[in-house]
Amino acid sequence: MHTAAKVLLILGAIASVIGIAGMALGAGSIDDIDDSWNTFEIEGENNGTITIDDEDNEGELGLTFWVKGSYEDVDENGIWDACDNTNIEVTQTPVVLDSWPSATEKGGDFYYEVIHDYGNNSESDCNAVGVNQDDTRDDRGLIKIGRACYGCTSGDFTFEANQSVWVTYDDKVGEEILDDVGILVVGFVGGFGSICCGILLLIIGGIMALTMKDNKQQVMYAPPGDNQMMMVNNPTTTHMSSPQFGEASQPQMNAPSTTHMSQPSFEKPPQGGL
Repeated sequence: MHTAAKVLLILGAIASVIGIAGMALGAGSIDDIDDSWNTFEIEGENNGTITIDDEDNEGELGLTFWVKGSYEDVDENGIWDACDNTNIEVTQTPVVLDSWPSATEKGGDFYYEVIHDYGNNSESDCNAVGVNQDDTRDDRGLIKIGRACYGCTSGDFTFEANQSVWVTYDDKVGEEILDDVGILVVGFVGGFGSICCGILLLIIGGIMALTMKDNKQQVMYAPPGDNQMMMVNNPTTTHMSSPQFGEASQPQMNAPSTTHMSQPSFEKPPQGGL
């Protein structure tokens, strides 16, 4: 397989895995949003102390009070019965910023409110009007009856009630939900994009793997034929001897060869004559 195809296939697989993990992270944050929305500082108690943490020193939105029940006006006095039957007394509150509209007037104390400005005339009350109902926590059987500590700075808020109440710290709930929504968006958007890129890389890598040849070259050795000679010319090495300045060599005198000449024999002729 071609090297480029391998690289694209590996990158595509990695991007796909990252995308799946991102989608899973985003899906998990959906449950986190629900958990953040249902985060209570006080649950089913008739008194308690809540610490307000105003990190930016700009004041807090404050606290919301919930009770078990439904929006009914059985006595037809124009006020929701749940509000009529609940009394909350604040015994301690942090300093309130006077720069917030009506914060000084409320002084951090509890006040009845279901839907803020439901009549577009800055009304905040418990009047038994059809549009003045908050069913956002109806799945838990809770209805909103009022708020407290509007515009408070850092400090402790303490209260007592004549029945069990649930209290949410609105600023904290809002921050947690924003964090969860951010994770949700990043997880789904980033995960989806990563999966798309991964699939694209896998497709391109697969096409390259099928169409491109390997870039490795095969080297084949062919031995020389029978009638071929392979000559290797070794460079001739010339040895130069240093001149010797010793005694002059004496010429060798060869002894003269001795020639033996025989004397003629003058003996008598053989008997019988020539």
